[in-house]
Amino acid sequence: MSDIADVFLSYAHDDRPTARRLAEALQAQGVKVWWDRHLAAGSEFAQEIESRLQTARVVIGLWSAESVRSAFVRDECGRALRAGKLLPLRIAAVDLPLGFGQSHTLDLIDWDGDLDDEAFRQLLDEIRRHLGQAQASRTFAPQTRAWTRRRWSRGAIALAVALLTAGGWWSWQQRQSELQRIEADRHFRAGLAHQFAKEPALVGALNEYLSTLELQPGHARAQYYLAHVYVQNGRPDDALAAFKRALLLKQAPLDASLRADAEKQIKALAPDPAESQAVARRPAAAPSAIDRVPKTAATKPLTVAAPPHPAPEPARLAALADRVDAIFGRDRDQRVSATTGLIVDAPALSDAVPLALDKALGLLQAGTPLDNAASSGIVNTLVLLQSASPGTLTVERAGVEALLAATRPLGETTRAQAARVQLLLNQAADRQPVAYLQIADEVQRPLAEALAARLRKFGYQVPGIEMVGERAPAATEVRAQGKSDQGFARWISRAVGELGGQPARLSTLRNARPTTDTYEVWLGRGLCAPGTPAAPGCKGTVQ
Repeated sequence: MSDIADVFLSYAHDDRPTARRLAEALQAQGVKVWWDRHLAAGSEFAQEIESRLQTARVVIGLWSAESVRSAFVRDECGRALRAGKLLPLRIAAVDLPLGFGQSHTLDLIDWDGDLDDEAFRQLLDEIRRHLGQAQASRTFAPQTRAWTRRRWSRGAIALAVALLTAGGWWSWQQRQSELQRIEADRHFRAGLAHQFAKEPALVGALNEYLSTLELQPGHARAQYYLAHVYVQNGRPDDALAAFKRALLLKQAPLDASLRADAEKQIKALAPDPAESQAVARRPAAAPSAIDRVPKTAATKPLTVAAPPHPAPEPARLAALADRVDAIFGRDRDQRVSATTGLIVDAPALSDAVPLALDKALGLLQAGTPLDNAASSGIVNTLVLLQSASPGTLTVERAGVEALLAATRPLGETTRAQAARVQLLLNQAADRQPVAYLQIADEVQRPLAEALAARLRKFGYQVPGIEMVGERAPAATEVRAQGKSDQGFARWISRAVGELGGQPARLSTLRNARPTTDTYEVWLGRGLCAPGTPAAPGCKGTVQ
């Protein structure tokens, strides 16, 4: 066979992403790898595998929770063991099957494809040793020319002594740099272990990534994963800066998929300079501009009616369901990226929360053992809830409380995340939604007052009606600030449409970070104007 492989990879189907990363990394180092399982069914399939297994010089068995149960992988590795060419490699913290435990085993756990990773370098050295090649160089400046045995002159000897003295200092510095790199790599791997654990520990991951960057400030992957931790810990500004640095750094550089994800997250996190300024409460020194709510109305007890909360369109739900499924998926990088993506997508978060709750509760109530993907997805759901608005938490209170109760038997890390959600849920009860009303002309005031009465009936705070004149948009708009619940925004848009006789455009002010669900209603300049079709609310007869 003319294309005999150096290495044959034996792996379980669920470990295919890891096998792909390893194959690509080894091939980048000049090692010929055979690993592809996409072959036609039938006798040719078995014959091809058997032929490749026999001719490969080294067989690497990827041991994981899935592969230790795979009769196929055990058979392949058993044949390689008998042939004296098996190199066992753990990609998860598992015990090897009976009969393989005596073999020298390497670990490549939580490896993300970094070619400079110490564990990968050890694996590469071991492969080359098996292949009879020279061990991979461990220095940054390998010797490129051998000295020939000649009789040196005294001048040459003196020069050599000087060079060796300087070289000794240089070598010591390089050794210190190498030791620092190894220590940084240890912290980085520990960070990955925390972040991708069965129950992700974000605080532990954050500390390890920071330690990595203290030792190796140019570590791009540490910055990238740190950025995800920042998002999931409610630090979007720090996350934006870290994602940007990750794209620029050269050590442990991001691969194409990680770069694409970082660019996507930067786009979602970066403030939009063209976005309108969010409305806030006005100072009391401008009575001519703002019609303030009478004191009796402001202090009147709120009605008990819950704010209406219409569901999103089915097409939107279907698209969000795919994104929610990804936070429970088997690919660990996709789980992290999907969780971060939902957190930074202000219009999507509130509609995604009930889907994530249903999926997490379904897994917990099924009564079957949780695998890593399911357990991580449950923690990711708790992380989503910590980023949700008070209104979203209030609407989903029953589901949130059920999830918190179901997570009590789980590990300490999950319980800590649940405790944070419980605190936010308790605080949400005191956070009423707020609606600011802006009119273009006094003729619109009756409609605005009718809308304000309807909003207060459902517990909204309506600070007052502001005359904005020419600052009003041409057409009526409802703007949701930041992560304010989109279900509330949809209902406000409908209510405005019923009173104004025309649909209101719904948008999101992504730059805004309100402490409670906050909405702005901007009545269009032509609404209620003379010569235009009469709207039901323009005369104030509709409540």
